[in-house]
Amino acid sequence: MTSLLPHEAASVLYAVAAFIGFRGARRGYSPRAVAWVMFAAVLPHAWGFVWLHGQDPPVSLSTFPAALSLIGLLVPVSFLLSLRIVRVREVGAWVAALSALLTAIAAAGLRFSAPIAASEAETGALSHAHVLLSTLGFSLLALSSVAGVAYLAKKRALKGKSPARFALPSLESLDRMAHFTLTFGYPLLTLGVVSGFVWGIRHGYSPWSGHTLWLLVAWVVYLLPIGMRVIGHQHGDRPARGAVLGFALLAFSYIGIRLLGGAA
Repeated sequence: MTSLLPHEAASVLYAVAAFIGFRGARRGYSPRAVAWVMFAAVLPHAWGFVWLHGQDPPVSLSTFPAALSLIGLLVPVSFLLSLRIVRVREVGAWVAALSALLTAIAAAGLRFSAPIAASEAETGALSHAHVLLSTLGFSLLALSSVAGVAYLAKKRALKGKSPARFALPSLESLDRMAHFTLTFGYPLLTLGVVSGFVWGIRHGYSPWSGHTLWLLVAWVVYLLPIGMRVIGHQHGDRPARGAVLGFALLAFSYIGIRLLGGAA
């Protein structure tokens, strides 16, 4: 099998970015350094997908390792793009750590599992739409969860009148990040779920797997923070907790249940 060096190099660079972010406050590193190292990791990571597509036959992006690696790529890309809207560079270390973990698991899966070529059903427009919409929605909701966790940590530190263990943005910036990523991530996830459901029906697959059922549970739970934040215009602890809970169920439906062998 051709070397997976691009994926592995990206995983290492994400880990370096996380280390710089977590240790940087004590050593005088700017949060901008984390963003630049993360950007440097994105480049080989993207090249890794060019390699996957160039295999003969191409590796299917719908396989678990490839899709997981795509999420690991889209999370930092979404974060870097969001910096043009919200100033939350201080959570870059958390984002980099998440991407490092996802990419390392994906690289191990690609290296040690037999390569699965894309079938005719998986090369159609609907299949590609399902993978791209689902992974992009997952990535944005991951950022919403990161913002929620950081918001709760910052709020707790302020209430306890003690400095947070790690430097964090203002509550207003974290709230804006959560609102932005949740507002766009949830519709994209919804479109991904619907397109996957239709694709499965068309090709004779049962849509009621354990993966799908847990995904629907996570989708329903996300209605709570969506209702509070987007419809009710609420801010603060409750929508932050809802976003974290929703992503925990979403991560289990997509990652946990596969690692436990509960889905194909």
